[in-house]
Amino acid sequence: MVPNSIFGILAVSPLFSGAIGHMIMKSPTPYNLDIEPFVQVNPLGGPDYPFPCQNRFGVQSRTPLEAGGVTLVEFTGGAQHGGGSCQFSISYDDPGTGGWNKSASFKTVYSIIGGCPAHFTDESRNLPDAPADEQGRRNSAHCGNDSGIDCIRQFLVPLPPFLKNGPATFAWTWFNKIGNKEMYMTCAPVNITGGTEDGDEINSLPDIFVANIPGSPDVPTCVTGDNSEHLILNFPEPGAYGRVIEDPIEAKNKPQNYCSRIPGGSNLPTF
Repeated sequence: MVPNSIFGILAVSPLFSGAIGHMIMKSPTPYNLDIEPFVQVNPLGGPDYPFPCQNRFGVQSRTPLEAGGVTLVEFTGGAQHGGGSCQFSISYDDPGTGGWNKSASFKTVYSIIGGCPAHFTDESRNLPDAPADEQGRRNSAHCGNDSGIDCIRQFLVPLPPFLKNGPATFAWTWFNKIGNKEMYMTCAPVNITGGTEDGDEINSLPDIFVANIPGSPDVPTCVTGDNSEHLILNFPEPGAYGRVIEDPIEAKNKPQNYCSRIPGGSNLPTF
């Protein structure tokens, strides 16, 4: 239940201030949450925050996941950028090996179009700040559910029964609705049980959508639209499992390097 006091409350500062406040996934526990180099709230891009996972792979704790079950995903952060669309994925690539930035494969297990990780009565404003975490990353009020307004949502993400047992990386990727067209990614070390020993079926899942990553020659990407537009990304390959919370909003102004694979706003996936 969300306290009535937070409904309709808007931040005084505009949406684009305070870059330190962007969203991260906080549960399952990410790589480098509280060990250096700390996972940051910045979008992917350049040498400091490369794809995937900002190149963070320090294990603080490994969250247990059961194939065929669900996992609770929670977020924290101060700049919610009007929400957007997000994907959840699994990778079995070893982050400790060379080539992690070039070859890591993240297979989509769940996609959410719109309303992730928040939805607003006035999306041009951020939520008021709550106390920051130990590393100074900002926070805001939490819904405690997947449908609250003017608060940070949480989601129960179903996991395929055919996941391969053993250590893996669970990832959240986010394409924000308002502001600079960016890609955010937080990754968590997990241990999967109750699944399969070969994981062959995982290869049938689509790769996550990758875009809006500047300064990354090893990961060539397109852009999802013009920074001035409000967009809700319609994923080209969302997979079989997911939700449409808000209807997609397609870019009207398509830059030269626009992601041509993005479906039109009316082409809703069937989950």
